Amino acid sequence: MNVNAIGENAGIVWRALHGKNLSWEEFIENTKLDPLTLACAIGWLARENKIIISHRGGIIYFETFHESYY
Repeated sequence: MNVNAIGENAGIVWRALHGKNLSWEEFIENTKLDPLTLACAIGWLARENKIIISHRGGIIYFETFHESYY
């Protein structure tokens, strides 16, 4: 897998996640990406501070990060 493919998959992940709060399993179901590819794309977005990763009830959830400027 190359950097361009990871970037393209990050776009798929961003569109699937935008405005939603998804668990890992929901992410795989919604994106149809294999777990390694999904993890790389999430890592890309996390490095850019574009997503929030949280734990609730033993489940990891992902959501988009929204910046507010005042």
